[in-house]
Amino acid sequence: MGRAERKAEAREEILRREQYRDRLRRVCLILRKPAADRSPEESDLLEKCGDLVHESERRKLHSERRRHREQEVLDDKDLLREKVLQLAGAIRAAEHLVIYTGAGISTAAAIPDYRGPSGVWTLLNKGRTVNAGDLSEAQPTFTHMCIVRLHSAGMVHHVVSQNCDGLHLRSGLPREAISEVHGNMFIEVCTLCSPQKEYVRVFDVTERTALHKHNTGRFCHNCRAELRDSIVHFGERGKLTQPLNWEGAVQAAEKADVILCLGSSLKVLKKYSCLWGMNRARARRPKLYIVNLQWTPKDSVATLKINGKCDDVMQILMEELNLNAPPYDRSQDPIFSLAVPLHPGEEHGHTRRPIKTAESHNIIPEQGQPLTEQPVSGGWFGKGYTKGRRMRR
Repeated sequence: MGRAERKAEAREEILRREQYRDRLRRVCLILRKPAADRSPEESDLLEKCGDLVHESERRKLHSERRRHREQEVLDDKDLLREKVLQLAGAIRAAEHLVIYTGAGISTAAAIPDYRGPSGVWTLLNKGRTVNAGDLSEAQPTFTHMCIVRLHSAGMVHHVVSQNCDGLHLRSGLPREAISEVHGNMFIEVCTLCSPQKEYVRVFDVTERTALHKHNTGRFCHNCRAELRDSIVHFGERGKLTQPLNWEGAVQAAEKADVILCLGSSLKVLKKYSCLWGMNRARARRPKLYIVNLQWTPKDSVATLKINGKCDDVMQILMEELNLNAPPYDRSQDPIFSLAVPLHPGEEHGHTRRPIKTAESHNIIPEQGQPLTEQPVSGGWFGKGYTKGRRMRR
């Protein structure tokens, strides 16, 4: 077939698609009318276009199902407590508990989630712009600190997080107990050093980075190779040893008899079969407990689904387990002791505001409560999200 014939065939295909869309649009408009209000010509068209009527109904059901799944459901107070008491019993009986966390555990720190009513993706799908900003004032929430206490009590063995906000690290959770499988906005890495050399910073290192563009503009103090961020975007495969720590995540999942999912839609994590014990016999797979306000693709196989906010659930849980969550103490934030100072000349290579030390921080949180008085958004997703480049989880 010659070039002219191929172009003519392509034009015909485009024309056929346009005609199909026009007929489908017309059928959809007719179906919205009550049957008594349809003209004879419209009723005749519906009879002749049974396939389009079927497609219209299919799309309508799909749209309704999507809207239903996006709705947030909140269990009433009594039901919530009953469910959390069941969860507490499972945690007490667990031999190896692993927690998977998503954006929902950070909303109390004024960091937007993704699929909630005011989530990043929800706003973008409505054609609205997401506020840019930084996370220099965000700090670990009550849920983050509860997880630290559960780990120190030996009840939680590992945390697999999809979040890039670095709040698990800043809460004091040991590095070996965290797998930040989508990266950490405060960490840049030299991949030429062996082993890979990690640089923790007190500012967002992703100012110059994007999908398939990870170099930060700073250089390794050892080999002078250019550093890269640790963020894993959609369409990318994370290969860094740290902070992703996939080895730790897989080993923990293999031992897990109970998995607790907090604030995650699980639409990304569900794809990692290694995290769900799918290679085991069905009866030997870990029991799954989900805390989320919206539908997740794992609801149907969960032992228990709790429709509640993470902080509310953890408050009841800690009372039942007779444990107190430590308050976040900025003076003990590990990021300050782990941070690597910039080389001379690199100080002006970024415009991100650094995290304030306890001495320079002018707001003191109440005892045992996360600091949420100054809402912020953005950081590693600020400018990228408005351009649709940093969409994730």
